[in-house]
Amino acid sequence: MIFLCLIFMVFLIFFIYKNLSSRSVFFLCALTIGWIMAYISFTLYLSKFNYYYNIANQFIDLGPGTWSRLVLGNFDTHTLIRLFNLGIILFYFSYLSFSISFTNNFKIRTKLRYIYLALGIVGIIQFLFYDPSVNLYLQTLTSETELLMKQYQQFSRIGDIFFQAVNYAYLILSFVLFVSHYIRYYKLRSIREHTLYMMISLLPITFLQLFVFYWAPSNFVKTTFSKSFINYSQPPINLFLLEYRFFPFLAIAAIGVMLYNIYKYKTNEARYSNSNIITKKKIDTASLGIRAFTHAIKNHLLAIRSEAEYLQEKFADDEEALYSLKLITDSCEHSFQSINQANEKLKHITLNIKSVPIDHPIEKAIQRFHSMQSDVDFQFEKLESSILVYIDEEETSEAIYNILKNSVEAMGSKGGRITVHLNTVDQWGTITIRDNGPGIAAENVDEIFTPFFSTKPSITNWGIGLSFCHKVITAHGGKIEVTSELGKFTQFDILLPLVKRG
Repeated sequence: MIFLCLIFMVFLIFFIYKNLSSRSVFFLCALTIGWIMAYISFTLYLSKFNYYYNIANQFIDLGPGTWSRLVLGNFDTHTLIRLFNLGIILFYFSYLSFSISFTNNFKIRTKLRYIYLALGIVGIIQFLFYDPSVNLYLQTLTSETELLMKQYQQFSRIGDIFFQAVNYAYLILSFVLFVSHYIRYYKLRSIREHTLYMMISLLPITFLQLFVFYWAPSNFVKTTFSKSFINYSQPPINLFLLEYRFFPFLAIAAIGVMLYNIYKYKTNEARYSNSNIITKKKIDTASLGIRAFTHAIKNHLLAIRSEAEYLQEKFADDEEALYSLKLITDSCEHSFQSINQANEKLKHITLNIKSVPIDHPIEKAIQRFHSMQSDVDFQFEKLESSILVYIDEEETSEAIYNILKNSVEAMGSKGGRITVHLNTVDQWGTITIRDNGPGIAAENVDEIFTPFFSTKPSITNWGIGLSFCHKVITAHGGKIEVTSELGKFTQFDILLPLVKRG
C-alpha cells in the first residue's frame, strides 16, 4: 500500500505541474514534496525500532520481508531525522506561501519576496533548532552541570511550544486567507470556483498532517553516559489509535480529492473557453451574415429611396404624399444606419493597446448618458489609487457604454440605479456593473452574448450590443461574466489584464 501511495503522490505532483499555469504551482508542488519526504523518512526512521513492526505495519502496510530489509538497511539516522524535519517544515512553509501567492492582492505583489524571505528564515531557524548535531552539541556542552542542563531543557521546551504554535498559525492563517479571498470575490464566478476547489483540495491532506504528524518536527536525539552512544527517541505514536491502519487508504483518498478538484477546475475552465469559442464562432458567422445581408438589402433600399425621391419631385404640391414619402426615405436612412452599425460592431476589431487608467473608459461611457433624459441614477465608485490596464480605450469605452445602455433600456421608464465598482484581483483589473432592474431569466443568461438574441422587443434593437462587448473584452485577453436574478438585479463582471508595475 505504501508504494501505491507514493505512486499517487508522484503522479499528483506531475498532474499539478501540468494543469496549473500560475505562480502558485511551485509552492503547491513543494507542499506535496514536503509531505512525501516526511512520510518516507518517518517510515525509515521507524525501521530503526524493530519492535515497532505491529504499529508500523498498520500505519504503512509493510510485509515482513520488506520490514526486515529496512531494519537491516544501513540508513544514517541523523540524515533520516533531518529529512523528516525538513519535510515537515517545508510542508508548513509551502502551505502558507501557497495561500499567500494564491490570494495576494496585486498592490502588494512586489513585497511578497520579503514575506517569503521572512518565512524562509523562520524555517531555517526551526530546522537548525531540531538538527541532531546541533542538539547533541548543546547537550554535551550543558551536561557538565545540572543547572546548564536544566536551562537547555527549558530552552528546548519553549522552542517546541513556539515552533508548534508557529506551524499551527501557518495553517490557520492560510485558511483565513482562502476564506476571506472567497468572500471578497464571491461575485466573480471563475475566481470564486477556483478558490473553493483549492480549499477543498487542501482539507484532506491537512487532516492527515494533523492526525499523524501533529507533534512534528521533534528532537529525536539524547546524549547518554557514553558520548559514543546516542539514545534515539521513539516517535509519539499512540498505541490505542487503531485508526492508523486506515492511514494508507486515507492518504490515497486525500490525493484523489486533490486530483479531482484540480481536474474539476480545469474542466470548468475548459468549458468557459469552449463557451467563448462557440460565442466567437456565432459572432463571426453573424458578421458574415450581416455582410451578405448588407450587400443584398442595400440595393433594395437604394431602389426604394430612389423611387421615393422621384415621387417627391412628381408630387411636390401634394403635402400628404410628401409627408408619407418623407417617412419612407427616413425609414430607409434608419435602416442604412442600423445595418452599418451592426456591420461595424461585428467586424474584425483592430485594437490599439496601451497602458490606460481603468476609470477613463468608464467615465467616457457614463458621460454619454448625461445629455440624455433618463431616470436612471449612475453611481461610479472610484478607487483612491489609479489602476492601470492594457486596453484600447475607445473600444473598451464603447463596450462599457453598450452594457450601460442595455441596463438603461431594461429598466425602462421606471428608472433605477446602476453602480460601477472597480477593484483588482490577481493579475486582473475588475469592473463590476450592477443594476436593480428586472433581471434576466436563468434560461436566457447563457444566450445574451449570442448575436441577434434580445429579451427586449424593439425594431431598433438588433441584439448585437452585448456580442460586441464580448468580442472586445475577449480580444483584450480579458473575461466577461454575467449573473442575474429575475426581478432583482443583473451584474456584469469585466476582467482586464493589469499593467505589471515594478
